[in-house]
Amino acid sequence: MAAQATITQVKIERGNGVLGPAFLAGYGALYAGMLLAMRKAGDFDVTEPLFVLAILGFGFPLAAWLMTLRVAPLRYEVANPQQELRTVAVCLAVVVAFITWGLGWLHRLVPSDPADSVAILAAKLAVFVALPAFLMKVQFGYRWRQLAPLSLPARHVVAMIGMALLMLAFQSVMGRGLRDLLSAHVPTGALLIGFPLTFVWLAVEAGVVEEFFFRVLLQTRLAAVLRSELAAIVLMSVIFGLAHAPGIYLRTAMTQESVQHPSVLMAVGYSIVITSVAGFFLGVLWARTRNFAVVVVVHAMTDLLPGILPTMRSFHLLQ
Repeated sequence: MAAQATITQVKIERGNGVLGPAFLAGYGALYAGMLLAMRKAGDFDVTEPLFVLAILGFGFPLAAWLMTLRVAPLRYEVANPQQELRTVAVCLAVVVAFITWGLGWLHRLVPSDPADSVAILAAKLAVFVALPAFLMKVQFGYRWRQLAPLSLPARHVVAMIGMALLMLAFQSVMGRGLRDLLSAHVPTGALLIGFPLTFVWLAVEAGVVEEFFFRVLLQTRLAAVLRSELAAIVLMSVIFGLAHAPGIYLRTAMTQESVQHPSVLMAVGYSIVITSVAGFFLGVLWARTRNFAVVVVVHAMTDLLPGILPTMRSFHLLQ
């Protein structure tokens, strides 16, 4: 396994200089085509997706790249790229089914918090983390520390804190989370409990769950097969977005209030022009660090301000 992994790693490091830009150009064409089709089909407001593209698609990936200029990635070995990618693809089908139907079924089965939140977290950990990790162990002999390397070298910590603070600042200025928190007049004592509770909860519920499957497993094996980190980031982001398309289609409304009862076109388009873009900067951060702790912490900080009030209410810390 070690010898094969070393060969694979060398191939990725040498890279494919043409494939990455080609995938990026293809993504740009897909994005523009979907945005135009949505605009024509449903009078879709392009302001939000273009803003998301500028910030999440360009600004934050650039920031992640700059903050990791002097960072040496942790060693990550992929022994059997094609076989492992096939296994991850099978797990992806399970993940999509869970996102599409499983979450709604759990909400109906356990309708009240905090039991509902705990049940969903347990199910997510099982589907996104435990099942794929088990299959990777049984089929390819991986141990957990090989699948999700954790380490805190000084430069990794600096990059992690820098990106975490940048995301927190962005949410403070551009998001509603801080404004909603201030208008709620939450007692100081409740906040002293709510902030760390929310961070830990999000680190597991969003960070561990999504980063392990989409970045650690999927993106890394795409990079090994394609021999291009950039192509892997682009393709992983598209897959991440499309995984949410069936669920978007089956809902009665989408994130934008002006889009009700989405058609197949609008559901797929929304998954491309909004959802897929969110994967880029975390994909860059993972590719540059190969450090599970870094992407988990940054992901949790990204969701902290918008997530604090819902989390506190779920655990009955607020009236």
